[in-house]
Amino acid sequence: MVTEKMRLGDIAEILAGITGFVEKGRYRYKVVQPNSFTDTGTMCSVEIQNRNDIITPKQLLVSGDILLKRLNPTFVYVVSSESAGMVPSQNLLVVRPGKSVNPFYLGYLLEQKEILGHVEHVTGSAAAIKAVSIKKLAGITVPIIPLSEQCRVGELWELSRKRKQLLNDYIAENDRLVSTLASRIINGGGNGR
Repeated sequence: MVTEKMRLGDIAEILAGITGFVEKGRYRYKVVQPNSFTDTGTMCSVEIQNRNDIITPKQLLVSGDILLKRLNPTFVYVVSSESAGMVPSQNLLVVRPGKSVNPFYLGYLLEQKEILGHVEHVTGSAAAIKAVSIKKLAGITVPIIPLSEQCRVGELWELSRKRKQLLNDYIAENDRLVSTLASRIINGGGNGR
């Protein structure tokens, strides 16, 4: 398999999140914040915010965009069709892959410590808070494999995230069950009194 190293800026467009939201404005938008998505690829909470001027269509999220936190990034979110049309906050960077790159493959790469380590190295890893800039993110190199193989890696990554979410749900349900049973024993003596 042929692997080619390419600069991220050559295979994807990198956009800054949007600023300029006000308390009362003519236009309302659903705004994605750094805490709006989880490490398992779930969108949990989105804020409605206002602006006095309209946001251009290019600045709205499209399916396949990858959201990366500007401060201390550890995981990414690949925008689904349900999240398309939302607006990224100023605390996010948007990586918009070109046609030759699978978004889930690129998402997988951007979560790898050795890839993020390049950004941290460039920004100064001694800093307590690591900020990522568009320029520095665009300058990192990533391995590019044939598109068919990218799709396979991307699907594997998606499945691993779903598995992680299922395991999290299982642990939460198990904790709830143990708590309920313990409460019944403590409050009822364990024999239905």
